[in-house]
Amino acid sequence: MLNQEQLKEFHDQLSIMKSELIETIQSEIADEESPFNVPGDMADKAEAITYVSVSEELTAGQKITLDKIDRAIKRIEDKIYGKCTICSNLIELDRLSVIPYAETCKEHMQ
Repeated sequence: MLNQEQLKEFHDQLSIMKSELIETIQSEIADEESPFNVPGDMADKAEAITYVSVSEELTAGQKITLDKIDRAIKRIEDKIYGKCTICSNLIELDRLSVIPYAETCKEHMQ
């Protein structure tokens, strides 16, 4: 079981990760240029559309990670952080150290 100091450290780490991820998402959204306003021929516009599509997928992945971070913070607040959501066994500390928003133990990781 994690002690209070470890829980605080994970909470702080998750909060920092959340802030950095939100900042990254916001800057990517602000930096994106509409592919329809790109000067050039159709090939240039197609390349821009492909870039925007890839960027949107990355942002979707980032949103999933953000959701996982939020759920981990909630588990800390609910005092169930560090327990596998499938079997309720403790998640290995080395796993949480690498992925602090991990929801499952090594046995149940996807």
